[in-house]
Amino acid sequence: MKLSFTFFLLAISVFAQESRINANLRKQIEDYNVSFATSFSKGKTDDLLKAYTDESVLMPEHSRQRIGKKSISDFYKQWKTQASINSYQRTILELQDFGNYILEIGTFKEDLNLKEQKPFDYSGKYMILWKKSSMKIASEIWGANAYFDDRFVPEINDASVPETKEYVPSDKLTKEVIERNSSIKMLVQNRLGAEHAKMFMPDAMYLTYYTPILLGEKDITTYFVEHEKPGTLVIDQISIKTSGIIFTQKAIVEFGFYSVDWSDGDKKGNVKGKSINVWKRNTDGQLMLFRQMVNHD
Repeated sequence: MKLSFTFFLLAISVFAQESRINANLRKQIEDYNVSFATSFSKGKTDDLLKAYTDESVLMPEHSRQRIGKKSISDFYKQWKTQASINSYQRTILELQDFGNYILEIGTFKEDLNLKEQKPFDYSGKYMILWKKSSMKIASEIWGANAYFDDRFVPEINDASVPETKEYVPSDKLTKEVIERNSSIKMLVQNRLGAEHAKMFMPDAMYLTYYTPILLGEKDITTYFVEHEKPGTLVIDQISIKTSGIIFTQKAIVEFGFYSVDWSDGDKKGNVKGKSINVWKRNTDGQLMLFRQMVNHD
């Protein structure tokens, strides 16, 4: 019932936002998704690359951030070499018009199987930032709705992918974003989930790892209160950094990456990942997270 109600609200949001999107632009995105699905399933890597540029940022789940056509092509070639893709489909849930950019949010379903493995339903959500003037992809990220065993999906070799570099800002707006990230870092380390949730706008959307889309203040707060509740798990060290910024006419889009060292009794570990963060100002003029998607490397 909760899930149904959430997506009822989501449907209302989609209708309201998509009514502002030029019908021709929406058709271009829909056509691209159909073309991508066909090319991806048939292994036509060259056709997959038509919407990417040498500046496009790709953030695959369980793989490092890649920039540019050559690196993105390598990812898809590795995926197709290892996997037989029986079907692939995207469903648009929301299109946000940011003036000079369009943000697409949706769900995907990929039916694939590796050699000597049973078929696997890889299902999740995605976010794509389109540059409106060229209708090329500025950035893209995706992630599963639930935890999955890595052995069911291709193992991507990232040895040739450069380490993500931190963007050193000189402008006031980027510095403001970095200050907000410093607040998030403190809240995560101190397990203050309810306060972390307050970094989001009331109508925010949060797309995090191994979880369906979270929509609105209630869902996001419930998630963070549980995910960051005090207990035996300790965040020993955390870094949240910015790798790039795009200033759209209606929002600030940040590319982020993080590293978390944690311990829980005798257990220790490290988690690395990346995100696309969409910041907007609230009525008080404070930068708040409007849309955010996160996945693990």
